[in-house]
Amino acid sequence: MTIDSNAASHLRVTWHGRSVVGCVRKNNEDSLWAGDLVADAKDPAEHDETFDGSAVISRPGVLLAVADGMGGAKAGEVASGMAVQILREEMLGRANADGIADAPIDTLAETFIAAVETGNEKIRDDGAGNPSRQGMGTTLTAIWAYDDVAQMVHVGDSRAYMFRKGNLTRLTKDQSLVEKLLEDKIISPEEAQRMGVKNIILQALGSEEDLDVAHPRTNLEAGDIVILCTDGLTGVVADEDLEEGLRQGGGLNAVCSRFIQAAEDGGGPDNITVLLGHVTHAHQAPPA
Repeated sequence: MTIDSNAASHLRVTWHGRSVVGCVRKNNEDSLWAGDLVADAKDPAEHDETFDGSAVISRPGVLLAVADGMGGAKAGEVASGMAVQILREEMLGRANADGIADAPIDTLAETFIAAVETGNEKIRDDGAGNPSRQGMGTTLTAIWAYDDVAQMVHVGDSRAYMFRKGNLTRLTKDQSLVEKLLEDKIISPEEAQRMGVKNIILQALGSEEDLDVAHPRTNLEAGDIVILCTDGLTGVVADEDLEEGLRQGGGLNAVCSRFIQAAEDGGGPDNITVLLGHVTHAHQAPPA
């Protein structure tokens, strides 16, 4: 895909997100946040709260993020909340810094990665200084939308997708043991489906001194829907079923509800978080 980093943004993104506990867990250790990096000062979503908004994606842009925490007691909840809160705070400062309006896209990618690394350090330090949180960690998958660009950062096995012209494409690659075994052709896709443990991840914020932050990038077009979600959805609902759920149409609220219901119908073994962003022309009213 061709990315025009110098184009004045003519696009708007409207978002809707929700995080629920699922059918088995007692606590929700997922977190999410979405907002305009200039105007939106809303805190990360409380569990079971909807999260809605709309903004034109001219620089400094819009941030969408989900995180799935892990750790004893409520440490996972703490880690995921810290991940999205610190990313938001770091990006509010970095994305409004002098020179950011004219910075090239590679520099902006480095800015985004640096914000994630700061979060990793703070989560690790917090865990080291608090016995009840020792070893806590979290996934983090986020999109920074600016101009006509979707710059991503990705650690762990939460996912980003793009739904364009009726087709769903996964934008991130799981940093998980199952994905590594598949990539190395040690197991087949059929064997992967039968594996009893699918949630062993190879990287997490808070658990490593040095992260290898994946940072894929794509362009945005009017009509696109971007999806961020935790494995409480994708561990239960196959990609082809997500695609069909999007093809059924309806507003973002309806699609989000459809996804969550599908995961709960599949047993809802984990917390379920879905964050959708619908891209339209800037002059269009936000979709209902």
